[in-house]
Amino acid sequence: MKLFPTIEEVFKFPKEHYKYIFFPLLTIDLAEHNLGEGLVHFVSVWGNGDPDDDLDPGVFDYNYIKFIRDGNKYLFDGKLDGVKAFKKVEKWYNEADKEYRKNKTSFLKQQQRNEVNESNLNKSLEKRNTNDFDYYHYAKGLFNYWITRDKYLETGKFIQGGFYSDANSGHEREIFENIGGEIDYNDFESFIELLENNNESKETKQFIGSVTGYNYINFGEDRIHLFLDNKKNEVLLYADWG
Repeated sequence: MKLFPTIEEVFKFPKEHYKYIFFPLLTIDLAEHNLGEGLVHFVSVWGNGDPDDDLDPGVFDYNYIKFIRDGNKYLFDGKLDGVKAFKKVEKWYNEADKEYRKNKTSFLKQQQRNEVNESNLNKSLEKRNTNDFDYYHYAKGLFNYWITRDKYLETGKFIQGGFYSDANSGHEREIFENIGGEIDYNDFESFIELLENNNESKETKQFIGSVTGYNYINFGEDRIHLFLDNKKNEVLLYADWG
């Protein structure tokens, strides 16, 4: 198991724009949980719950995304240009990345409640908010993801980054919402409908587990459920929102 794997560890042939859209959360070794062989990865996806345009039915839509499993890594053959503000995120990402690298020590310093509003990070985000709320929302999520990741690497504790930057609750998070076992498909009616609309069957889908996306990145999905189709060598990530 590995929290916060890199894009290169998750994707076999990662394109440059993957890092703007895909946020790797967790890698698990199936053999460690008696679920098969090899690695699978939980990934949060920017804008899938609120796309600007129609996405890519059958491969990618507002509540799911499908990857081809090639060995221990993923391939993606869908379209991403319907993702919210897709044409802007490269600029947004690179600006935020440059700022984070420059101010990393300050951004990783734990803020007390009376310090949050005057922190360098908050002032930087508020400037974005006055110009473009979507940029503010995206950048806030990026900084939160990087802080959560880097504090985990520093401390070994999986604590949501808002604890450090926004003085939020600081209890250690559960890595899994659920792992392996049988699931009650009565709780997955929209998932079954999704499969039926794409001429797929639930019988070929092995449930691997679930994670809480916003524990890793604050704009993340409420629940990300991972299903494996060994016959097709496909992974399907299905998102619950609210």
